[in-house]
Amino acid sequence: MDNKKGFALGYALTIVSALSFSVKGIFAKMLYAKGLDPVALLAIRFAIATPLFWAFIFLAGPEKIAFRDALILILSGLIGLYLAALADFYGLLYIDATLERVILYTYPAVVVMLAAIFFNERLDKVKIASILLTYAGLALVLQVWNAKSTAYLLGAGLVFFSAVIYSVSYLVTESLGKRVSGLRMSAYSVTSAAFAFLGTWAFKGIALPDGHAWGLLLLLGVLSTFIPALTLAVGIRIIGASRAALVSFVGPVATAILSNVMLGEGMDAAQILGMGLIISGVGIVPLTGNTALNRGISGFFKKFF
Repeated sequence: MDNKKGFALGYALTIVSALSFSVKGIFAKMLYAKGLDPVALLAIRFAIATPLFWAFIFLAGPEKIAFRDALILILSGLIGLYLAALADFYGLLYIDATLERVILYTYPAVVVMLAAIFFNERLDKVKIASILLTYAGLALVLQVWNAKSTAYLLGAGLVFFSAVIYSVSYLVTESLGKRVSGLRMSAYSVTSAAFAFLGTWAFKGIALPDGHAWGLLLLLGVLSTFIPALTLAVGIRIIGASRAALVSFVGPVATAILSNVMLGEGMDAAQILGMGLIISGVGIVPLTGNTALNRGISGFFKKFF
């Protein structure tokens, strides 16, 4: 495959990843309308995705991974992915799918702030501009100047908490990316999270969903979990994390359009402007070089959840 065709494939796969992940919140909203609990939804989602990850890894061939690295990834899934996904999907009970997607998209700015606080990474002008743009956009999206209901604030807070937990989990596992492929990292984390959610589901004694919900659950587990991880892992390998980050901007926009069509959700002019500022804040990542912000965006798109 020549270079141009290879890059075209990489961009196409990254777009597929962004679009397939963009319907995650929409599927969750539709399943909530059918009476599903977030714990049951997440347990089934990860239970469906887990064997697909391992089947692909088996076909791809063996890859050595140290016991210590595997243990860190398992713990990351049990603590980071489990808590973050739980907060995210409970937040979706109270806010629109578009708003949830945009809040999660602030993840890279959270990474760079945590890196500056805990790892003394210098904040240069580009990173400061990225943070300011991101959080100015978030303020517009949340419309912080208006009085909001307690449920709305709870939902937005839970999703932002999810972004913070992802950030902490990413910083803990960042060095493993040099030794372990992104897809294998996802497989370990998803597997441990699946067991945690299945255990929680059994403890709560939640009944199985009826037959009408299983089609959506399959779409959530395959189309919005496994497919984005697979296509993004290959896409990043071809075009790099920075280019993948730029292409991924179609994701929040696609969520906004699809949630309007499928759920009747909408954003006003201020919120649309806010989404544009957040995308711009993330969009200057390629200017930052090998820093926490650049690595953070790579981590976000590798974790994808």
